[in-house]
Amino acid sequence: MQDPRIRLVTTILLSAAAWISLPGAVLSILWWLICGKARTSIRSIRSFFIILIVPGVMGLAAVWSGEDGLSYVVRIVAVLIIASWMYAERYPGELLDVGVWFLGTKTGFDLGLIGELSMSSLDTLARETDRISVALRQKGTSLSPRIIPAVFSGILIRQLNLAQERAILLTLRGYTRGGMHCPSFSSPGIDRINGAFSCTIFILSLIAGDFFNIAGSTFIV
Repeated sequence: MQDPRIRLVTTILLSAAAWISLPGAVLSILWWLICGKARTSIRSIRSFFIILIVPGVMGLAAVWSGEDGLSYVVRIVAVLIIASWMYAERYPGELLDVGVWFLGTKTGFDLGLIGELSMSSLDTLARETDRISVALRQKGTSLSPRIIPAVFSGILIRQLNLAQERAILLTLRGYTRGGMHCPSFSSPGIDRINGAFSCTIFILSLIAGDFFNIAGSTFIV
């Protein structure tokens, strides 16, 4: 999907649809397989299972308490898949483009810049994690609970130092608020069709989840 505006709206709609109802989650996964061409930023099955540890534990706890834990796990998996698809599809600067297009060169520029800095930090975090994995393999060791605090505290300190360096750089360049930016977008017909499908899935999820007759604090009745 080339148009980041449609991609952002699609991500929001599909994530909401997946969380509102189980049919919405299943349809969101089908959309990802067909319209999203099954693209994902998750590089291995092992990484996928590691990510699912917390939702899996929460699902088991829900089953133990008599709730529908399977539905919870499926919905969380759908949300994670859509998020990984969006991350895999993104290009540098798209959040700044969308922010300026939507909210102008002041508030939109600021929010877009914050988003770009955050995504850049995620990219740096992924690279640091890869380097640590390579270093551990070269030493013939593996990531264990004993060394996790030392490893991730080092990554956290590095991220904080990098954030401080960026803040100093922006200050030295005289940044206060807003900026000039002229975004341009490519919006092919297939993007609009896929976006329309995501709107349809969201509406169907509202109907399936009985959104307009919510009982309690959950979207599913």
